[in-house]
Amino acid sequence: MQKLCREVWIEVNLDAIKRNIEAIQAHIPRKSKIMAVVKANAYGHGSVEVARQALESGATELAVASLEEGIVLRRAKIEAPILVLGFTPLDCVKRAAAWRIDLSGLREDWIVQANEILAEEESQHRLGIHVNVDTGMGRLGVRTKEELLEVVEALEKSENLRWDGIFTHFSTADEPDPDFTLLQHSIFIDFLRFLKKQGITLPTVHMNNTAAAIAFPEFSADMIRLGIGLYGLYPSQYIESLDAVQLEPALSLKARIAFVKEMVTKPRTVSYGATYVAKPDEVIATIPIGYADGYSRALSNRGFMLFRGKRMPIAGRVTMDMTMISLGEMKAKQGEEVVIYGRQKGGEISVDEIAEMLNTINYEVIATLSRRVPRFYRRCGKIIKISTPVMYV
Repeated sequence: MQKLCREVWIEVNLDAIKRNIEAIQAHIPRKSKIMAVVKANAYGHGSVEVARQALESGATELAVASLEEGIVLRRAKIEAPILVLGFTPLDCVKRAAAWRIDLSGLREDWIVQANEILAEEESQHRLGIHVNVDTGMGRLGVRTKEELLEVVEALEKSENLRWDGIFTHFSTADEPDPDFTLLQHSIFIDFLRFLKKQGITLPTVHMNNTAAAIAFPEFSADMIRLGIGLYGLYPSQYIESLDAVQLEPALSLKARIAFVKEMVTKPRTVSYGATYVAKPDEVIATIPIGYADGYSRALSNRGFMLFRGKRMPIAGRVTMDMTMISLGEMKAKQGEEVVIYGRQKGGEISVDEIAEMLNTINYEVIATLSRRVPRFYRRCGKIIKISTPVMYV
């Protein structure tokens, strides 16, 4: 691999992924399996390498948001069960069956039509379906027992579909007040009991996301869906404050200084809008990262980066491809390392801190990291793989 021509990169610690899975598995009942959620390019970490590590570390299934995301994993020769959590149009069910990717079942008419579509194929593989029950998320899924029974009966009559799971999603499990989570759990259990009274044997049952797995491990059922916790981040400050599971962030964002300017004699403006004026003798370093990389423009004149372990403020507006930082009167050289998210020589800038500064959540900060930023994968302290969209010749 040749040297990066634009020196900004993400480092993913695969050992941290492993330890996070082990920590969660030790916290939930031993019988409960783990479905690793690797949607949105594994929350910015890179879906293929994270999926492989998760499966090696004890996860048994994977979840994505779209069929296309699942096909990426299949093309990488990942054979574990994959579930699409989102809605899939009927004209995509043939592809799902061909790639052996399970889909979420949401309506009885969709089930009937999907079965008819697949009847036209000569496939030996039945399409797996996980029935989504809406207990309060208000996003996808059946809302009444009548709707649920219609979906299940349609599945049981189907010759081309296979009922693999039933699930719900908790919408407030990361908050201190447990009442709504307990209500959702009660509704879901009532739905399951209703099916059992009809003489129906249940498939795999799953309801807990990361927050619920930590706060309500007793609700883990047959399987949990491990999302943000897989990457070493907590769903909220409240969940972290429970001190029930120790997680380790897996992602760092780094760059090398591309250019150094010393404002020797008089004040000079920096970046678009001239919103920052550098003083005489102030050193300005240009970092090759911008909002096209997923580094928010809202951090203009507000954020910090680590240089030699110290926080250096952003000088002026974040641009599409570059951001400037002030080094004060500290001398620097082109090529020196800057840490944007992560640790350096005792200093740290966490994703949670950036999320708070942007008035958002840690999920968004990492999920919006651009695919054009190379991912470096570490194991046992060594880089074992580099994934980049650019082909070097």
